[in-house]
Amino acid sequence: MRSFASMTAVLLLVAALSAPAAAIDSNIFLKTTIGGSYPFMENLNTELKTQDRCELSTGLSFSMSIGRAFAQHKWGLELWFDVARYQSFKYENDYEDFEGDMTHYNFMLVGKRNLWPSNEIFRPYLGAGFGYGYTNIARAGGKIDGLQGMVLLQFESRIKDNITMFLETSFLTTFDKSKYDSSFLEGSAYDAIQDSNGDPLDERFSSIDLRIGIQAWLKAPSKYGAYQK
Repeated sequence: MRSFASMTAVLLLVAALSAPAAAIDSNIFLKTTIGGSYPFMENLNTELKTQDRCELSTGLSFSMSIGRAFAQHKWGLELWFDVARYQSFKYENDYEDFEGDMTHYNFMLVGKRNLWPSNEIFRPYLGAGFGYGYTNIARAGGKIDGLQGMVLLQFESRIKDNITMFLETSFLTTFDKSKYDSSFLEGSAYDAIQDSNGDPLDERFSSIDLRIGIQAWLKAPSKYGAYQK
């Protein structure tokens, strides 16, 4: 929460300082959001059930991006980064014994389409992204990674000439399963985390996220000029 508040303050400061500068491209924006993330980890949840433990629950998701609008704000591209933290859990069977503390990191290029470009107050977007992500099952290691894709739906509402509020929901998934590398886990003597049957635990990370945040244009878009006081 502190990092989100800090980044929000920075965005508002940049927006306030940048709006009067005519030389700045009005198509460039910065965006930051925060919200919840629900993970889908079928094999890990199955193993936790076998150990008589609770499944993974909703965590906290934080995203940042820098982007640019094209074709009179009908299209947009974003360089996207987000991180999601989930509740800790105990992982213990005949082969493993460690404290789970799962975090997922996501790096993407996202393209989106403005579905209502003529509306100055409320704008919905539909988008998709492609990139790389990795998940640590514990702070000391237990990593899976791979290429991943994302689809998202965003709703933008202008609250100031060069500042808009965002609500977005997304579905993210890694394309292929991979084994949890455990070479840095002190409680593991194997190259991959083992399940209760002694088999390597493999997984594909997926999640549904819901976030809210702000977007700051480095200069108020020209179409907003009619609303300026």
